[in-house]
Amino acid sequence: MTGQGSDTAPDWLGWLPRRLLALDVETTGLDAGDRIVSFGAVLLDTASLLDSRPLLTCHHLIFDPQRASHPRAEAVHGFDDWLLRHQEPAARHLDALASLIGAADLVVAHNADFDLGFLRREFAAAGRPAVAMRSYCTMEAYRRRGETGSASLDAVCRRVRLRREGEHHGALEDAWLALRVYLWLQGCPVRVARPDLGPPTNLRPPPPRPDGKLPPRPSG
Repeated sequence: MTGQGSDTAPDWLGWLPRRLLALDVETTGLDAGDRIVSFGAVLLDTASLLDSRPLLTCHHLIFDPQRASHPRAEAVHGFDDWLLRHQEPAARHLDALASLIGAADLVVAHNADFDLGFLRREFAAAGRPAVAMRSYCTMEAYRRRGETGSASLDAVCRRVRLRREGEHHGALEDAWLALRVYLWLQGCPVRVARPDLGPPTNLRPPPPRPDGKLPPRPSG
C-alpha cells in the first residue's frame, strides 16, 4: 500500500514534481570549446517515493568528444583518449536525450549552468535548438540556505553523509548524488538507493591500445 491519497500524503510530496530528472555530464575540460565525454541521468517518479522501492530509470552514455581531454579532466572522469575515440559522437544520441529531458517536469543538476550549458552546446553543434526545460540547481539552492564552506558536490555530499564509490567522477553516480541532494533540500526523508553503476550502456570496447604514444586523431 503506497498511501498516495491526498489525505495521507506527506507535505513534502505535494511540492515535488511528478517526473524528476537529475543529470550530470563529464567533459574534456572546462572551456567553451570542450565537449561532453559522458552523460548520466536518473529519472524518478516521485509518487513512488511512498513505495518500498522508488521507481528509478537510469541512463548512462559515453561519447567520442572528438578531441582529447585535458589531463586534469581525464583524471576526474577516468576515460582515456584511446577508449573515447572509438565511441559514437554525442550527436547520434541527441534525439534520445531530447525526449528524456523534454518529458521531465523538472531537471536537476549540481552546478546546473555547467551541465546544461554543455548540453546546449552539443545541440547547437549539431544544428539543433536547445530543449526547453524547467531546471533547478542544487548548488545554488544549497548556498541560498546560508550553508558555510564549499558548495561543491563533494562538499555537499559530506554534509548530507553521502559519498562516491570510487575515485573517479561518474556521470550516472553524480546524477544520483544530485538527486539525493535535491530530495534532502526539499525535506524528503526517503533515501533513494544507489543504482547499479555499471559501465555506459553504449560503451564500445576499443581495439588493443598501441604501444607508445597514441597516433593522432583522424581529422575531420
